[in-house]
Amino acid sequence: MIRAPRKWGPRKWGLTPILLAAAVAAPAALAEPYYLIVAGLGGEQSYAAEFAQQADALATAARRSVGDESRVVVLTGKAVSREALEKAFKTMAQKVGKTDSVIVFLLGHGSYDGQHYKFNIPGPDVDGEEIGQWLSAVPSRSQLIMDATSASGAALEQWAADGRIVITATRSGAERNATRFGAQWAEALSSPEADTDKDEVITAQEAFDFASRKVKDSYTTEGTLATEHPQIKGDAAAHLTVARLTERKARTPAVEALYSRLGDLEGQIEQLRQRRDQLDSATYLNQLQPLLVELAEVQQKIDTAEGRAGSSDAGSSDAGSSVTERASPPSPTAPNGGVDRQSLPGPGQGPPAGQNGETPEP
Repeated sequence: MIRAPRKWGPRKWGLTPILLAAAVAAPAALAEPYYLIVAGLGGEQSYAAEFAQQADALATAARRSVGDESRVVVLTGKAVSREALEKAFKTMAQKVGKTDSVIVFLLGHGSYDGQHYKFNIPGPDVDGEEIGQWLSAVPSRSQLIMDATSASGAALEQWAADGRIVITATRSGAERNATRFGAQWAEALSSPEADTDKDEVITAQEAFDFASRKVKDSYTTEGTLATEHPQIKGDAAAHLTVARLTERKARTPAVEALYSRLGDLEGQIEQLRQRRDQLDSATYLNQLQPLLVELAEVQQKIDTAEGRAGSSDAGSSDAGSSVTERASPPSPTAPNGGVDRQSLPGPGQGPPAGQNGETPEP
């Protein structure tokens, strides 16, 4: 938390209310999504075709969402192997930054022998522990893995980690029938019906709610006992964008430069925050102020360039189309490691109430 003199307000900071509001509300900078979509072994021809179709639908949604095909990797059919999977994760680990988001979709069949979950692929199956290790080697602080395979629930706790959302088609390894969740998840990423707040982006939570509801309804309609119960684990599902319903345009070099500067500023603010205890309040605020002002100005230029000029809803999901973290401004322990803007006062606001008007210690 930022400590400051008792007399707060925009003028004390030397910021106008507009710039201060922009600084407080600016989204976490330079967070790019990277997708890995894998359709495993089908076994029967009908399943193979179904999984390939789901992978294609998910790839279409991913490419529409990022505007850069190089950040969408799809492995299907003969292209899937343990070596190819490991290479895909290692390549992602080299390209992805801490503020980026990693989104992994696994489709197909899985198995569980009472001890180990395995993702069924051509050749030797991949152990769930290996997948978890590959994913943990990726530096991104914001991750999602959606496993639509049978018995996938066996990996739910195994893959759980800070900053990671885990979604499985089943609640345990004992649910071993072929699942319906993958098809419904693929539909969710392109469905206006899944977009419950009508902001033209689909969050992980919205996609999960849509797909799990559709799965449940399908069994109810048939009058049959449900053989799968989708699960979700992780705190950021309501804030992580997994797809956009509208096409994202590729960035121009000028906009890329602005995003690069935004990332630099975000890093400087984070470094300054980490040195907070070494500085007195006046020095800290004097160093923080110009960074926040420039952060707001750069964000405003990006908004103008990307057609969002004049938008007052800086906290909306589309406040920065490249920003996949849709959370309110991140806390010091937020997965994306951004600056703690929630600790800053809003225009006209004083410090949090403390004894004798003092600002509470963090």
